[in-house]
Amino acid sequence: MAKTAREHADDDALEGLFGFSPAKQEYYTASALMWLSTPQALEEAERAATNAIAIWEHEPIEQRSLDDESLAHVYLATSRIKLGEIDGAMEAVRPVLNLPEDRQISWIRKRVGQLSDLIVRDSRYRHSRAASAAIEELRGD
Repeated sequence: MAKTAREHADDDALEGLFGFSPAKQEYYTASALMWLSTPQALEEAERAATNAIAIWEHEPIEQRSLDDESLAHVYLATSRIKLGEIDGAMEAVRPVLNLPEDRQISWIRKRVGQLSDLIVRDSRYRHSRAASAAIEELRGD
């Protein structure tokens, strides 16, 4: 319903305080749906995070929200961990892990910490070498 309304909406004269670019809309979709447990919601979160990242990567640097772009990588990783895709999750979050320390804002550090917690709590990963390696990488061990 929201997507249909967005497709038929006219642009405001000024974007304003509450205006959201297509990348931000995808980002917020991912940030909401990644908390759900159904495969359908998690796949939609994965798609939305991937779209947000792709849009931001093709925008001029001054139009990008670099912190949100980094968090979109974390949201993508979160969705993939919950979908059982540990390798894909680590591929998604590595650009964030490689950021200089001054770019790793508190929200990024918090969400990355939650990734390792998700893996630890998920019984599918209990005896997985890939999961153990992912936890070490996420925790900086």
